[in-house]
Amino acid sequence: MSEKRPQPSERHPTTADDYDVFCGEQIDSAGRYFGLLRIRRKYDGRIIYPFEGCSRAGPCATGPEARREALALADALIRADIATPEP
Repeated sequence: MSEKRPQPSERHPTTADDYDVFCGEQIDSAGRYFGLLRIRRKYDGRIIYPFEGCSRAGPCATGPEARREALALADALIRADIATPEP
């Protein structure tokens, strides 16, 4: 009689705590601020943002404004990934 092994269950993110988020700012030569953002899904290490062809947060007049825009973008991307996670 063969022994059945449990199949590994696929985990899916359920909260924002399932992600690592790095947020910062960058200033260009024209004095405009852009938000820097990196989002990584913790359980599998997948980088959710940035990705090929993605938009940037900005340009903004101040660094804090650029960071706020980047965090708003992170919130939207995390909610979308929780709703329909990519493999």
